Amino acid sequence: CHAGNIGRSMSDSEFVAVLEDLDETGARGFAIALADGSALDGFLVRRGSRVFAYADSCPHTGAPLAWMPDRYLDLEGAYVQCALHGALFIPESGLCVRGPCAGASLQALDVAIRNGRIYVTP
Repeated sequence: CHAGNIGRSMSDSEFVAVLEDLDETGARGFAIALADGSALDGFLVRRGSRVFAYADSCPHTGAPLAWMPDRYLDLEGAYVQCALHGALFIPESGLCVRGPCAGASLQALDVAIRNGRIYVTP
């Protein structure tokens, strides 16, 4: 995502991406500056007109999920895949369906789309 474009907007949500910049079955990372000076790394997954947001942290190890920038999905684009150990997560729910964290879920973040812009609430 465009970390340089992050800015406060509407009830503590942060602008993280423009909807049209995210492929209809794609994913993209972002970072949000938190009030305490730390950052929240997260990612978006788009499924048609719906967008889901998660913290970029595997529930098994806490490691970031992407194997390269913005590469959160498996080769078929069907699941979110952890680069560290290959766990697979359902994009629409964050539920792990294969791997050492099976049954656990990614940390979902509130996401809203307003005027073609995607906002996430940390």
